[in-house]
Amino acid sequence: MRRLLILITLGHILACCVWAGPYTDPGIIAYLVSEGGSIQSGEDPNFVLHPIFRGWATGWKDYMPSDDILVDNGEWGDPKKALGSVTGNNYDIVSLGDLDAEEIAIGKPPGTITLIFGDPNVPDDPNGVIRNSRGYDFAVFENAFVSLNTFPSGSITGQMFAELAFVEVSSDGEHFARFPSVSLTESAVGRYGTIQISDVHNLAGKHPNSYKLSMGTPFDLSDLLDHPLVLQGLVDLGRVRYVRLVDIPGTGDWRDEAPLFVDPTLGIDRQSYASDHPIYDVWLTFGSGGFDLEAVGVLHEQRYAADINLDGTVDFQDFALLSGAYRTQFGQAAYSSRCDMADQDLRVTPADLIAFSQEWLCEEEWRVRAE
Repeated sequence: MRRLLILITLGHILACCVWAGPYTDPGIIAYLVSEGGSIQSGEDPNFVLHPIFRGWATGWKDYMPSDDILVDNGEWGDPKKALGSVTGNNYDIVSLGDLDAEEIAIGKPPGTITLIFGDPNVPDDPNGVIRNSRGYDFAVFENAFVSLNTFPSGSITGQMFAELAFVEVSSDGEHFARFPSVSLTESAVGRYGTIQISDVHNLAGKHPNSYKLSMGTPFDLSDLLDHPLVLQGLVDLGRVRYVRLVDIPGTGDWRDEAPLFVDPTLGIDRQSYASDHPIYDVWLTFGSGGFDLEAVGVLHEQRYAADINLDGTVDFQDFALLSGAYRTQFGQAAYSSRCDMADQDLRVTPADLIAFSQEWLCEEEWRVRAE
């Protein structure tokens, strides 16, 4: 026990060194420095694309932004900018637009876009489709950024200036299953406000991808195993070819699906959240308003859940993250879903430490091949 406490203390110290910023729920790093991992921008020629990615969107359809001006002037309305690999350039995006109060009142739908994966000339293209395997299956890159200052307008240092979106998947392009989500942001944040990313689960746009910080929000198709369309055989999680993003205007009129998740504040009762919650993000936006899609990447299988920072090796950097989240639960600032590896009970407990120790120094095959 004494040795474990020493290791946890060491991990708390290391966490401050290896994962600066509010990344309590680590996203997928887009680029690596050749001699090791780093959260940086792909605009630097010395950086290489993270080897965890095995594919990117190859096409698009049904781009329907809420603002017609996006299509008319083309500045933020070119869907082709969402194809191919992530760039880390916060202007290399296609915007879904934002609804104002009047448009919401008359029931105008939020902006959407559907990306296509795989070679359309190769049926069931094994190299391009998204498959449900161990770990995360794909990652969505928006152009969120970290606030460096606290202002009365709602910005809080270390939180994220984020525009969120629902994520839906399909195998036939007609039937789409939406990822269930949780959002615990308590009130509207305003036009220049920020959110705490550990309060948000399964919504795209919660990770930074601008100003030399390039990270994507990961999604695991296993979260959809109980979805009615999956149970009916209308969505095949082994052959997902379409990912649809649906903008969320941050007024609170759109709500999460929290009752599908266990509320960790209830302790051992293991009860679900009593009701859903309003979803808040920055609103009303302007310019490239609403969700700004940069790229969607398909991921290699991750055999080792203990590789918390997803750099391909279970090492002290991962232990630092685990110890930093130890004894926390979803909704607390230090909680990390990546550290909740043993039983996904929305808490980081001794069971997660044991699971971590069993994979110590293991290395992913995709990292070995890249080396």
